[in-house]
Amino acid sequence: MKRIVGLCLALAAPAALAAQKAGGVAPVQSDSVYRLAVDSANYKQYPFVYLLDDGVVTLEADGRGTERYHQIVQILKPAGVDTWAERSFSYRPGHTTVTVNWMRVVRPNGELISDKPNISQESTVPAAMSDPVYSDTKVMRYSLSGVAVGTIVDVAFTTQTTDPYLKGDFTHGWSTTMAYPALHSRYVIDAPESMTPRIVETHVDFKRREEKTGGRHLYFWEKSPSLPVKGEQFAPDSSVPRASIAVGSPMHWADVARWYAGLAKDRYTLSPKAIAEIDSVVRTRRAGEDTVQALHRWIASDIRYVSVAFGLGGYQPHLPDSTIATGVGDCKDKATLFIAAAQHLGLTAYPVLLNSEGLSDTSMVSIGEFDHVIAAMPKAGPAKYAYLDLTTDALPSGELPPSYQGEFGLVVLPNGKSEDITFPQDSAAAMTTTFDGEIDTTGTLFGRLSYLARGSAETGLRSEFRQPLDSAGRAGLEKSLGRIFPSGTTDSLKVFDGRDMSAEPRITAWIRGGQIFKRAGTVAIVSVPGEFQGIASRMGYQLNQLNQLPATDQRKYPIDAAAVIGPGTTSTELRITLPAGWKAQLPKDVVATSVFGDYRATYSQEGRVLRIAHTVSGNKNVLPKERYADLKAWMKTIAGDNVDAIALLSTTPVP
Repeated sequence: MKRIVGLCLALAAPAALAAQKAGGVAPVQSDSVYRLAVDSANYKQYPFVYLLDDGVVTLEADGRGTERYHQIVQILKPAGVDTWAERSFSYRPGHTTVTVNWMRVVRPNGELISDKPNISQESTVPAAMSDPVYSDTKVMRYSLSGVAVGTIVDVAFTTQTTDPYLKGDFTHGWSTTMAYPALHSRYVIDAPESMTPRIVETHVDFKRREEKTGGRHLYFWEKSPSLPVKGEQFAPDSSVPRASIAVGSPMHWADVARWYAGLAKDRYTLSPKAIAEIDSVVRTRRAGEDTVQALHRWIASDIRYVSVAFGLGGYQPHLPDSTIATGVGDCKDKATLFIAAAQHLGLTAYPVLLNSEGLSDTSMVSIGEFDHVIAAMPKAGPAKYAYLDLTTDALPSGELPPSYQGEFGLVVLPNGKSEDITFPQDSAAAMTTTFDGEIDTTGTLFGRLSYLARGSAETGLRSEFRQPLDSAGRAGLEKSLGRIFPSGTTDSLKVFDGRDMSAEPRITAWIRGGQIFKRAGTVAIVSVPGEFQGIASRMGYQLNQLNQLPATDQRKYPIDAAAVIGPGTTSTELRITLPAGWKAQLPKDVVATSVFGDYRATYSQEGRVLRIAHTVSGNKNVLPKERYADLKAWMKTIAGDNVDAIALLSTTPVP
C-alpha cells in the first residue's frame, strides 16, 4: 500500500515563468542571489552551500495544490558536482504534474554557462526482482552541462496536485536546518482563510509571520542564514535541534479509515472456487495446526508478494479470487484474502493500516503516512486484538516485527468506524550461544555448539531458515560454524524449519578438531573464541575510544540508552572440560549495572570444567545529559573485560 509521491515533468519558457507569482507571493529574483556567492574558504567542510532554498505552497480545501520551489546552489567541491549535475523527478500521470521553470548553470557574476539540460530521459520506475512493485510512476532524469567547482546551479520547478486520491488529503514538509548551510531559507504556506491546516513546528527558534489577504491566509517562515546542526553520540534524533515544519490537512484518522473502508468494502466476497481452495487449505494442514495459523502460513508462504500499484491500485486491494488465481498479491491483497477467508470460517478480522517504520508524528493525518496493511482479530483481555502480518510466515500468528511494536496503527472497522491503536510491545529479543565440550592434552577440541533465539530475535532466525538448506547452503553453514574454532570441522548440523511455529528456533552442531591453545612447558595459553569474548573485544568498547569521548560538561543533548547497546539480551556460555590436573588462571569477574543496561562476565572452574559466561542486556530509556558521566564510567567498566586468552597450568609438562 506504499504511496509513491510523483511529479509530472515538462520544460517551460523561463522568461514567462520568472515573473509568475504563487498565490500572491512574489518569487525571489535570481540575479540578486548570485551576488551572495560565498568565499569557499569559510565553508571548507561542505561540498556546496544553498544561496537560496525557497518553497511556496498554495493549498486548496479539496486537496489540490501548487508547490513552487527555487534552489540556488554554489558548488564548492567535486562532491557537489556529483550531487547537482544530475537531477531527477517522478510523476503519477493523471494525479500530479510538475513544470521545470528553469534549470541553468551560471558563474557568480551572472555569466550564463548553460540555460537548459543537455540530456534528458523519461522512463518507467523498474520493479525490483525481489518483492516487486509494478507502478505507473514515471521518472524524468536530467544531466546539466558546465557544473564545476565555483559555478552556481539555479533550479526552479512548480508541482501541482491535480487529482488527490482522497479529497482534502495533503501533507507538506520543510526542513529549515539541513545537512548543508543555506544563506536564506524561506517557506510559505498559502491556504484558504476558511481552512485551518495542521502545523507542527519542531525546534523552530524563530517566530513565523502571518498575513490575511483576499480570502487567503499566508504563513511565512524565513531564516538567514540557516546552518547545519550536529548531533552527539548516543543522542536521540528528536533532541537534536534541527528546525522543521510539517503542514497537514485538518482531516482526522477516522476520515482515512472511512476512505479505505469504501475502497475495500466490496473486496471480501468469495466465489465457490475460492471457498473450496480455502477449505482445502484448512483441511490439509497437519493435525493440530490452528485454523488461523494454517491460513496465515498459506497466504504468507504460497501467495508470492507482488504489488501492482497502477493508479488507485496502489490503495485498493484486489479481489481474493484474483489473488488466489494468480498466486500473487501485496500486503493489502493478502490481508483482504485473510479477512475474507476468516469471515467464511466464522471468524472476525479487520484490516489495520500502519507505517512499517513507525510514524514520527501521528498528528499529520494523511493516507501517505501509511505503507502497509496487516490484519487484526478481536480477542478477550486487555490486548483486545491479535495481529497478523500476512507478508511473512517467520512470525507466529499474533506476533509482530520489532519495528511495529509500540507504534501507531489504524484499525478499519465496519460501518464507517475505526480505532486508533498502539501495537503491543512483545518480549525483547534474546539470543543465547553455548558451547559444551572438552579438550585433550594436545589442545584438540570436541563439543556441541548451540544457538537459540527468543522473543523478537526469532524473526530474523526464522527468516533465514524458511526454506530447507540445499547441499551448498548446508556446507556453507557448516564451514562458517567451524571457523569459530581454528581448524575446527562441523558435523551433525541440525537446523529447524523456520515456517514451523511449533519448532524451537535452535541451531546445533558438533565441532571437532579445533585447536585453541599454544603450549610452553607446563603452561598452555587458551585462545577464547571471539564468539565467547566480552563486548569490549567483540564490539569495540575500548579504553582508547572512551578517551576520545568529549568531557561530561560539554554534553549538549540527552542520551538514548537504546543507542548504546540496544534493547534485548545476548548471552554466551563456553564450557570446556580440561584434562585432569589442569588449572585455569581466572580473570576477575566483571559486573556493570546501570540505567543504560546490565553487563555480567563470569570466569570460573568447577572441577575440570572451565566456564566463561557473558550476559548483556540493554535498556530503551532516554536519560538526561547529566547522566553522561555515569555512561562513561559504565562503559569504562565494560571495557575492562577484554579477555581474549586464559592461561592453563598443569602439574606435568604439556607434551
